[in-house]
Amino acid sequence: MVAHRALWERTAAELFDGTSSCVEAKTHHGARKRTTASIIKELEKARISELKKWWEMTSLTKYIKNGRVPRGLRILILLTLGDMDMDLLEEWRTQKSECSTKLMGTLIIQAKLRMDEQIIEGLMKELEKVSNQDGVQLLLSKMEEQITKQEEEIKTR
Repeated sequence: MVAHRALWERTAAELFDGTSSCVEAKTHHGARKRTTASIIKELEKARISELKKWWEMTSLTKYIKNGRVPRGLRILILLTLGDMDMDLLEEWRTQKSECSTKLMGTLIIQAKLRMDEQIIEGLMKELEKVSNQDGVQLLLSKMEEQITKQEEEIKTR
C-alpha cells in the first residue's frame, strides 16, 4: 500500500511542479464463498476509490498551499449595497477566500476519513491464500492495468 502512495506522490509532485508530460467498495462477508475473481474485482474497486480520494486530497492540499480556490469551490456571494468603497470590497474578497480555504480543509479531512485502507488490506490477505491458483496473476495484472488507466484519466482532468 505504501508503495502505491509513494508512486502517487511522485506523480503528483511531477504534475503540480510542471515537470510531467501529463497534462466505497465494501466487503460482503456473507455465508457464501467468494471467488478469486470477485475478490480481485472488489480489490480493484477499493483501490480505484482510494486513488480518487488520494488525488482529491492532494489537489486540494496543493490549492490551499498556493492560496488558490478551485473554480467549483468558489463562493459567489456578491455585495449589492449601494455605495461601496474599495476597502469594503477587498475585505469582502478576503473573507470569502478564507472561508473557501477552510471548506477545502474540511473536504480533505472527510476524504482521509473515507480512505479504504482497511478494506484493501483485508482483501489482500484473502488473495494471499489463493495466490498460487492458476489465473490469479493474470487477473491481478489486468486489475493493475485498470488502476493505471484510471490514474491517467484522473491526472488529465
